[in-house]
Amino acid sequence: MTINYIIVEVDEAYLNEIEGITVNNTIESVAHINREAIVVDAPSFTILKKGDRVLMHHNILRLRNGIRGKKVRSNYHLEGNKYFVPLTEVFMYQRDSDWNAIRPFTFVKPIPKEDKKIGGFIVNATETNSHKGMKKLRGIMKYPNDDLADKGIKAGDEVVFSEWSEYEFNVNGEILYKMSSKDILASI
Repeated sequence: MTINYIIVEVDEAYLNEIEGITVNNTIESVAHINREAIVVDAPSFTILKKGDRVLMHHNILRLRNGIRGKKVRSNYHLEGNKYFVPLTEVFMYQRDSDWNAIRPFTFVKPIPKEDKKIGGFIVNATETNSHKGMKKLRGIMKYPNDDLADKGIKAGDEVVFSEWSEYEFNVNGEILYKMSSKDILASI
């Protein structure tokens, strides 16, 4: 029985291969560290339950360099494929196929910029200064937390968020930005 942390289990700490192609061969890169795990045990005071799928911080599973450069598991490693996770490092959980953001975290879908016609020329949106061809600081609320829901923000609302607040996650094959409630500035 766990008291202050959840205990999770993962198949792989790193997602180094995508469709047979090696995408990550260094422990310094966080791009392909697995962020999903299954809850094995959770304290009774949390909303999380055994069997929930959770999205968590990448450093939970991240390998690190130990003495003399030897690769060692993270400080959160327990045994085998089990890790303990501080509750502050769990961002969202899935139960019965529904994802739920955990306060203060929320997930927003970026909005692609649209091509524009200027003087008879089509300007490709992905070639502008925007972040990967996305509208700057705007998105569609995908998974609001209970705090935002209490303030009237619901899934599907277009929102404005603060600069440098977005952290990219892949959720069910969809790119979403994780951020805090305080980073949601307005609903449009």
